[in-house]
Amino acid sequence: MIAAWALIVGGLVRVVGEVLEILAGGHTAVSSGIAGGALILVMIGFGGLWPEARGNRLARLAIIMIGLGALGFAGIAAWSISMGTLPMGVVAQMPVFIAIALVTLIGAMALAVWLITSSSYPVWIGIVMSISIAMSLVSSFVAFPALVQPLIDLVMALTFIQLGLLMRERRKTGTRL
Repeated sequence: MIAAWALIVGGLVRVVGEVLEILAGGHTAVSSGIAGGALILVMIGFGGLWPEARGNRLARLAIIMIGLGALGFAGIAAWSISMGTLPMGVVAQMPVFIAIALVTLIGAMALAVWLITSSSYPVWIGIVMSISIAMSLVSSFVAFPALVQPLIDLVMALTFIQLGLLMRERRKTGTRL
C-alpha cells in the first residue's frame, strides 16, 4: 500500500512542479527540486509492482530500469541545482543524461509491454505511460517551446497517479482488474 501511495503522491508532487515550471516559463531550481523529489517517490511506487512482476522477467527488468532511471534523473536534477540550475539543452547533451534516458526509455517500453499483456491493469495505462515517458525524453533533446515538456510531463504524472490508484484498489480488494 505504501508503494501505491508513493506513486499517487509522487504524481501529485510532479504535477505541482510542472505547474510551477509553466508559470515560471522554464526550468527553475524549485521545479527541478520538486521533480527530483517526485521521481524518488515514483521509483518507490514502481517498486510496489515487484510482487506482481515476480513471475515475469520482462516486468522485473522494467521495474529495475525505471527505478535506476528515476534515481539517475533525481541525481541529475540535484546536480543541476547545485550548478545553478543548468538549462535543459546543456544537461541533455551530457553522456550521463543520454545513458539514463536510454535506460529509462527501454524500461518504460518493457513496462508498457508487461502492462498491456498483463490482465492486472488496463491496457490504456501501459500505452499512455510509455508514450508520455518517451515523449518527455524526446522533448529533452528537441527544441520544443518551453510549454511542451511540462504538458507532456503532466500527462505522465497523471498516469503515475492512476497507476497508484489502481495498485491501491488491487491491494485493498485483493482482486484483479
